[in-house]
Amino acid sequence: MSPTDSSSAGAPSVPPTSEQSAPRLKVGLSDAVVADDGAVLVTSGLGSCLGVALSDPSAGVGGLLHAMLPAADDRPGAPEKFVVDGIDATVAAMVDAGGDPDELRAKIAGAAEMIEFNATGADGSVGNRNVAAAEAALSERGIPVDGADTGGDRGRSLRFDTATGTLHVSYAGGETILL
Repeated sequence: MSPTDSSSAGAPSVPPTSEQSAPRLKVGLSDAVVADDGAVLVTSGLGSCLGVALSDPSAGVGGLLHAMLPAADDRPGAPEKFVVDGIDATVAAMVDAGGDPDELRAKIAGAAEMIEFNATGADGSVGNRNVAAAEAALSERGIPVDGADTGGDRGRSLRFDTATGTLHVSYAGGETILL
């Protein structure tokens, strides 16, 4: 019996939280999903990849990007494979869904250093370059970053509640933080 089922004798009815009743949409690698219906957007497997959660709280529109690399630099792939192009594509989709680009807020998570790799180049690890690319792209577009959980050496999974703008960042082993 579900907690919202009031047919049990004497048991109070407990209303579902917005996250319990909301649609849940998966965001794959090199992908972004935008929702205007309070959906919960989820992605997993963020090692050096970066998750960028964008929201327009007044319009009720949110989007989640799972990008692998900082910038396309003439490499093939969907725009969402790259932080800068993926942010642009996600913002455009949010505007199409009724979001106001001047009201957008961001939260970022991921960009771990999963392996020691000496050939990272002068600009640092892929994770560090992803964070720098996101911070620069968001700043250039006037989108403030309200929260961040980046770096370290552990992968993450994300759950973005577009109704509240809360980003749940989960680590292997069960630790979860809220941004």
